[in-house]
Amino acid sequence: MAKFIVVGKIGKGASARPFEKVVEAESQKLALEKAMALFGSNAGIKRAAIKIESIEKI
Repeated sequence: MAKFIVVGKIGKGASARPFEKVVEAESQKLALEKAMALFGSNAGIKRAAIKIESIEKI
């Protein structure tokens, strides 16, 4: 499995907080799903509140 860095923001408007998350996945699509699932399960954040800016393989 490859490692991906997912960069984005959580929240909307001026209260949006930036984040960087490193996840292991087989593709960019699966890395996106894994990052969304982690934020949802660990912090209770809805997918609509997460804005992904980039996903890069490292």
